[in-house]
Amino acid sequence: MRLRDRERLVRRVERLVRMLKSAEDAQMKLRQQQRRSIHKVMVRSRFVYQDRLILNRTSSGRALPPVAARPPAARVVSPNGMALRLYLIALCVAQIGAGAGARPKNRLPLREGGAGTGWIDLLALPVSGPETSSMSSEKKFRRLISALASLAAESNQLIHLPHGHKRSGRYEGFQLLDEGGVRPNGDSVPYVVPRKGEDQFGLPYGLFENGWIHVLEDAELLLLLSLAHHRDVLTLPEENWIKIESGERLHNYGLGRDAYQSHEILQRFGLLEVDVDPDRRSDGTLPVAPRYAPNGPLHRFRILETGFDEPALEIATTALRKLLSSAGHSS
Repeated sequence: MRLRDRERLVRRVERLVRMLKSAEDAQMKLRQQQRRSIHKVMVRSRFVYQDRLILNRTSSGRALPPVAARPPAARVVSPNGMALRLYLIALCVAQIGAGAGARPKNRLPLREGGAGTGWIDLLALPVSGPETSSMSSEKKFRRLISALASLAAESNQLIHLPHGHKRSGRYEGFQLLDEGGVRPNGDSVPYVVPRKGEDQFGLPYGLFENGWIHVLEDAELLLLLSLAHHRDVLTLPEENWIKIESGERLHNYGLGRDAYQSHEILQRFGLLEVDVDPDRRSDGTLPVAPRYAPNGPLHRFRILETGFDEPALEIATTALRKLLSSAGHSS
């Protein structure tokens, strides 16, 4: 393991340890919002997958399209942002509060005093050193506002700001928009809880209930979304494994090499089973050599639903510490 990779893992473990109380509080607050029992949070396919032709592909077919040409989920990912997880949490809140076909209203304030719940309470952040609760709250609030600004941006249009014209309180009462986000022609569409038979896929409710939404990084979430979509929509029922060709990974999902390679962490967390093609690198690419066909055998994946029933912080912290320990012994 390279030194910088090891240092990154050490920092991630430290963040998870410092996030424990915040994540537990967020999980409790989410459960308090539940008005109906669900096993899956349903997401429309257009959030993660685009089937329209991408005109600006490179001749090699190995480059990601520009950000604006990627599906909405891939447009809002960032190394340190919270936009993707906030939108997914908002979908979860909508569906545990309203049934299929409903147009849910956002009645939560951004933050609330006393025993009330605000959106800030549904997010988890690590606490730094001697940071006071008020300092932590302000930091989380700034991250929340930044995420909302990203989701509301003209290039995304995943939420609507009814008070966006105001100088203060412009993000209060934000309303969800359809997972397809910005439309090339026409106005944005209000969000409606998906009905049976729509083009959609399911995420385990445990992703939210047990804190995985706070533990997984954006790249890992994007891969998970892509695999869940492919499994539910594109993989034939008789097939037990999910396989995504490199062109589809890049141009339909907007899934880059780093995000694809995050299958290694998801596997260590017990969320993914991986059948590795020995002729491929861990990022799914083939060595550049004439004897290799461009689309030979692929890594195959299976989402382990029961893994999401486990406590995220405990499982992830243990798995990453084991990885660091094994890397230390092998170096």
